[in-house]
Amino acid sequence: MKYYTEAFDDKLDKVEIYQRYPLLKPFVGSDYGSNGPKILLIAESHYLPPESTIHKDSESWYLGQEGNLTLEEQKWMRTRRILNKPLNGWKAKGHTIYRNIESALLKAGLPANDSVFRNVAFMNAFQRPAKTGDSIRQTKQDIEVAVATIDQVIDAIQPDHIVFVSTKAKRAVGKRLKQKSIGVHHPACAWWNRKQDGQSSKQRFIGLISEYLNEYKGT
Repeated sequence: MKYYTEAFDDKLDKVEIYQRYPLLKPFVGSDYGSNGPKILLIAESHYLPPESTIHKDSESWYLGQEGNLTLEEQKWMRTRRILNKPLNGWKAKGHTIYRNIESALLKAGLPANDSVFRNVAFMNAFQRPAKTGDSIRQTKQDIEVAVATIDQVIDAIQPDHIVFVSTKAKRAVGKRLKQKSIGVHHPACAWWNRKQDGQSSKQRFIGLISEYLNEYKGT
Protein backbone atom coordinates (compact mmCIF):
# COMPACT_ATOMS: atom_id res chain seq x y z
CA MET A 1 0.00 0.00 0.00
CA LYS A 2 1.27 3.45 -0.89
CA TYR A 3 0.17 6.24 1.45
CA TYR A 4 1.92 9.06 -0.40
CA THR A 5 1.55 10.81 -3.74
CA GLU A 6 4.13 11.53 -6.42
CA ALA A 7 1.96 14.25 -7.94
CA PHE A 8 4.41 16.99 -6.96
CA ASP A 9 7.55 15.20 -8.14
CA ASP A 10 7.87 17.16 -11.38
CA LYS A 11 8.76 20.17 -9.23
CA LEU A 12 10.50 18.34 -6.40
CA ASP A 13 12.81 16.56 -8.82
CA LYS A 14 14.25 19.95 -9.80
CA VAL A 15 15.55 20.60 -6.27
CA GLU A 16 19.33 20.18 -6.38
CA ILE A 17 19.73 18.11 -3.22
CA TYR A 18 16.99 15.72 -4.39
CA GLN A 19 18.81 15.29 -7.68
CA ARG A 20 21.82 14.10 -5.70
CA TYR A 21 19.88 12.22 -3.02
CA PRO A 22 16.36 11.38 -4.30
CA LEU A 23 15.64 9.36 -1.16
CA LEU A 24 15.41 12.63 0.80
CA LYS A 25 12.35 13.82 -1.11
CA PRO A 26 9.44 14.73 1.20
CA PHE A 27 6.63 12.38 2.04
CA VAL A 28 3.45 14.02 0.73
CA GLY A 29 0.39 12.14 1.92
CA SER A 30 -2.00 10.81 -0.70
CA ASP A 31 -4.84 12.82 0.89
CA TYR A 32 -2.74 15.97 1.39
CA GLY A 33 -5.06 18.95 0.96
CA SER A 34 -8.03 16.78 -0.09
CA ASN A 35 -10.08 16.71 3.12
CA GLY A 36 -8.31 19.23 5.30
CA PRO A 37 -5.62 21.91 5.44
CA LYS A 38 -2.28 21.35 3.77
CA ILE A 39 0.12 20.90 6.67
CA LEU A 40 3.88 20.49 6.23
CA LEU A 41 5.68 18.96 9.20
CA ILE A 42 9.42 19.58 9.35
CA ALA A 43 11.65 17.48 11.59
CA GLU A 44 15.43 17.68 12.05
CA SER A 45 17.44 15.15 10.03
CA HIS A 46 17.91 11.52 9.19
CA TYR A 47 20.63 9.38 10.76
CA LEU A 48 23.08 6.97 9.19
CA PRO A 49 24.40 3.73 10.72
CA PRO A 50 27.02 4.18 13.50
CA GLU A 51 29.83 2.95 11.27
CA SER A 52 29.07 5.43 8.46
CA THR A 53 31.49 8.25 7.75
CA ILE A 54 30.26 9.59 4.40
CA HIS A 55 28.14 12.28 6.05
CA LYS A 56 30.67 13.62 8.54
CA ASP A 57 32.00 16.42 6.33
CA SER A 58 29.27 18.75 5.10
CA GLU A 59 31.12 20.00 2.03
CA SER A 60 31.86 16.53 0.67
CA TRP A 61 28.32 15.38 1.51
CA TYR A 62 26.73 18.08 -0.65
CA LEU A 63 29.10 17.28 -3.51
CA GLY A 64 28.29 13.58 -3.25
CA GLN A 65 25.37 11.56 -4.52
CA GLU A 66 23.13 8.68 -3.56
CA GLY A 67 25.15 6.16 -5.52
CA ASN A 68 28.01 6.60 -3.06
CA LEU A 69 25.88 5.22 -0.23
CA THR A 70 25.70 1.56 0.72
CA LEU A 71 22.31 -0.15 0.46
CA GLU A 72 22.09 -0.12 4.27
CA GLU A 73 22.79 3.61 4.41
CA GLN A 74 20.13 4.22 1.79
CA LYS A 75 17.54 2.45 3.96
CA TRP A 76 18.15 4.97 6.73
CA MET A 77 17.41 7.90 4.42
CA ARG A 78 14.24 6.79 2.65
CA THR A 79 11.89 9.51 3.90
CA ARG A 80 8.91 8.17 1.97
CA ARG A 81 9.58 4.53 2.77
CA ILE A 82 9.96 5.29 6.48
CA LEU A 83 6.67 7.22 6.63
CA ASN A 84 4.82 4.79 4.39
CA LYS A 85 3.47 2.57 7.16
CA PRO A 86 -0.05 1.79 8.37
CA LEU A 87 -1.34 2.89 11.75
CA ASN A 88 0.91 1.76 14.60
CA GLY A 89 3.52 0.67 12.10
CA TRP A 90 6.61 2.10 13.81
CA LYS A 91 8.15 -0.50 16.09
CA ALA A 92 11.85 0.42 16.00
CA LYS A 93 13.31 2.28 18.96
CA GLY A 94 14.55 5.03 16.69
CA HIS A 95 11.04 5.66 15.33
CA THR A 96 9.62 7.19 18.51
CA ILE A 97 9.19 10.47 16.67
CA TYR A 98 6.74 8.91 14.21
CA ARG A 99 4.78 7.08 16.89
CA ASN A 100 4.37 10.26 18.90
CA ILE A 101 3.43 12.40 15.91
CA GLU A 102 0.91 9.78 14.80
CA SER A 103 -0.71 9.73 18.23
CA ALA A 104 -0.86 13.52 18.38
CA LEU A 105 -2.33 13.86 14.87
CA LEU A 106 -5.08 11.42 15.81
CA LYS A 107 -5.86 13.30 19.02
CA ALA A 108 -5.99 16.53 17.03
CA GLY A 109 -8.81 15.07 14.95
CA LEU A 110 -7.22 14.04 11.67
CA PRO A 111 -8.93 10.94 10.25
CA ALA A 112 -7.23 7.68 11.16
CA ASN A 113 -8.27 5.47 8.25
CA ASP A 114 -5.30 3.21 7.53
CA SER A 115 -2.66 5.94 7.90
CA VAL A 116 -3.07 9.33 9.53
CA PHE A 117 0.07 10.50 7.71
CA ARG A 118 -1.96 10.36 4.48
CA ASN A 119 -3.23 13.81 5.46
CA VAL A 120 0.06 15.67 5.87
CA ALA A 121 3.46 16.24 4.28
CA PHE A 122 6.70 15.50 6.10
CA MET A 123 10.36 16.34 5.51
CA ASN A 124 13.56 16.96 7.42
CA ALA A 125 15.05 20.44 7.60
CA PHE A 126 18.70 19.41 7.39
CA GLN A 127 19.61 17.53 4.25
CA ARG A 128 22.71 15.95 5.76
CA PRO A 129 22.20 13.03 8.16
CA ALA A 130 23.35 13.28 11.75
CA LYS A 131 25.45 10.92 13.84
CA THR A 132 23.30 8.04 15.08
CA GLY A 133 21.40 8.97 18.22
CA ASP A 134 22.72 12.53 18.24
CA SER A 135 21.42 15.90 17.13
CA ILE A 136 23.09 17.28 14.02
CA ARG A 137 25.92 19.74 14.52
CA GLN A 138 24.91 21.97 11.69
CA THR A 139 27.31 24.04 9.64
CA LYS A 140 26.59 27.26 7.79
CA GLN A 141 26.27 25.19 4.62
CA ASP A 142 23.74 22.87 6.28
CA ILE A 143 21.59 25.88 7.15
CA GLU A 144 21.87 27.45 3.70
CA VAL A 145 20.93 24.19 1.96
CA ALA A 146 18.07 23.66 4.43
CA VAL A 147 16.56 27.08 3.75
CA ALA A 148 16.89 26.76 -0.02
CA THR A 149 15.43 23.24 -0.02
CA ILE A 150 12.47 24.02 2.24
CA ASP A 151 11.62 27.15 0.24
CA GLN A 152 11.55 25.08 -2.95
CA VAL A 153 9.37 22.45 -1.26
CA ILE A 154 7.01 25.24 -0.19
CA ASP A 155 6.79 26.40 -3.82
CA ALA A 156 6.10 22.85 -4.95
CA ILE A 157 3.45 21.68 -2.47
CA GLN A 158 2.00 25.03 -1.33
CA PRO A 159 1.31 24.24 2.36
CA ASP A 160 -1.24 26.25 4.31
CA HIS A 161 0.66 25.72 7.55
CA ILE A 162 4.23 24.78 8.46
CA VAL A 163 5.03 23.20 11.82
CA PHE A 164 8.55 22.36 12.88
CA VAL A 165 8.75 19.36 15.19
CA SER A 166 12.26 20.35 16.24
CA THR A 167 13.11 23.58 18.03
CA LYS A 168 16.71 23.25 16.80
CA ALA A 169 15.60 23.23 13.17
CA LYS A 170 13.07 25.98 13.80
CA ARG A 171 15.66 28.27 15.36
CA ALA A 172 18.23 27.61 12.66
CA VAL A 173 16.08 28.07 9.57
CA GLY A 174 12.51 29.07 10.51
CA LYS A 175 12.97 32.84 10.38
CA ARG A 176 14.75 32.63 7.02
CA LEU A 177 11.93 30.89 5.17
CA LYS A 178 9.58 32.60 2.75
CA GLN A 179 6.54 31.40 4.72
CA LYS A 180 5.66 31.78 8.39
CA SER A 181 6.09 28.71 10.58
CA ILE A 182 5.54 27.51 14.14
CA GLY A 183 7.77 25.17 16.13
CA VAL A 184 7.48 22.67 18.96
CA HIS A 185 10.01 20.42 20.65
CA HIS A 186 11.13 17.18 19.02
CA PRO A 187 8.52 14.45 19.71
CA ALA A 188 11.21 12.00 20.83
CA CYS A 189 12.74 14.29 23.45
CA ALA A 190 11.73 14.80 27.08
CA TRP A 191 10.40 18.30 26.34
CA TRP A 192 7.63 16.82 24.19
CA ASN A 193 5.77 15.90 27.39
CA ARG A 194 7.31 18.44 29.77
CA LYS A 195 5.20 21.51 30.45
CA GLN A 196 6.40 25.03 29.90
CA ASP A 197 4.07 27.83 30.91
CA GLY A 198 1.46 25.21 31.72
CA GLN A 199 1.54 23.41 28.38
CA SER A 200 3.72 20.70 26.86
CA SER A 201 4.88 20.68 23.25
CA LYS A 202 2.64 17.69 22.66
CA GLN A 203 -0.40 19.63 23.89
CA ARG A 204 0.60 22.67 21.85
CA PHE A 205 1.05 20.57 18.72
CA ILE A 206 -2.34 18.90 19.15
CA GLY A 207 -3.93 22.31 19.72
CA LEU A 208 -2.34 23.77 16.59
CA ILE A 209 -3.37 20.92 14.30
CA SER A 210 -6.88 20.93 15.77
CA GLU A 211 -7.08 24.69 15.22
CA TYR A 212 -5.97 24.36 11.60
CA LEU A 213 -8.54 21.61 11.07
CA ASN A 214 -11.36 23.64 12.57
CA GLU A 215 -10.41 26.69 10.50
CA TYR A 216 -10.57 24.56 7.37
CA LYS A 217 -13.97 23.15 8.26
CA GLY A 218 -15.23 26.67 8.91
CA THR A 219 -14.28 27.99 5.49
